[in-house]
Amino acid sequence: MPESSHRRLRLIPRGQDVQQSVLELFYGPLAPVYPLLTRMLFGNAWQAWQRNALPWLAGARVVAEIGCGPGDFATDLAAQGKRVLAIDRSPTMIRLARRRVARFQRVWIVRADAQRLPLRDACLDAVVTTFPTEVFLTYEMTSEVARVLRPGGLYVAVVAAQPRSWPWWIRPFRRLLGPVANHPPLDCRRLPAPPPVPLFAEMRWETQQDATGRVCLWIARRGD
Repeated sequence: MPESSHRRLRLIPRGQDVQQSVLELFYGPLAPVYPLLTRMLFGNAWQAWQRNALPWLAGARVVAEIGCGPGDFATDLAAQGKRVLAIDRSPTMIRLARRRVARFQRVWIVRADAQRLPLRDACLDAVVTTFPTEVFLTYEMTSEVARVLRPGGLYVAVVAAQPRSWPWWIRPFRRLLGPVANHPPLDCRRLPAPPPVPLFAEMRWETQQDATGRVCLWIARRGD
């Protein structure tokens, strides 16, 4: 969720202020090169990790993506015939996303704050976010997501990922990347989780693993 005023989860460990400042630039003035950055660091794995959310959204017809960034995952959703609200608070990312999804008629780009969604109650089948900032952990965002979901609707967050291996051109620089490249095995159960809210009947971690690495998803379901 590209919101420059919040820190990213897991991609930059806590205390790494220099790396964090650099990352925030890529959600502001350097946003146009953000897709190139993720491709350079993770190859095709970044989009593969995002797509771990797709099976959970199979039955949803109307989906909001919070923190749509440059619009890559919104295009995946639209290609499956879903109606998509692509939401971000970064004006630069909104411009990138608008160009990215231009060929789809059922994608709407919305600039908004995740803690104050401009949507009516119970209007969505699902909400998804991938690699969110720490606003993901706030009661305000969690309760807003629950509010806009229909009864039985799903909230799916791809929160963190650990590569099985790094692209060959990155391996010589792993020492420079420090903890980002050398963190211990990812345990989803140890990640911070959003607070419980009354409207969610179920909230849990799911771990998925494939050829690209291990992915942690946070799944919540609104009660009936």
